[in-house]
Amino acid sequence: MLQFITYINILTMLALGWISTILVLIGYITNARGYYLVAMITWIAGDVGWISYDIYIDNYSHMVLSLVIISINIFGIIRLCKKLSRKKRLDNASKN
Repeated sequence: MLQFITYINILTMLALGWISTILVLIGYITNARGYYLVAMITWIAGDVGWISYDIYIDNYSHMVLSLVIISINIFGIIRLCKKLSRKKRLDNASKN
């Protein structure tokens, strides 16, 4: 039974690694197409998966990289929201 559980854990982590890779690639594609908010959220989801995977395989250098990338994306989301808010205020002011 223990071998079966270990096998399931290995398959789960393998799937998590590939799902995370796919999410990060989708983030690159959506960013290239100009969907910046979607790209950043997708990158964050992929990197959260990578962090889990990295902890499981004791790959702490990549885990730190993923944390830095998440931080950069959060900063980008905040800047994008501020930019959109500022644009909306300017558009409303020009209508009046």
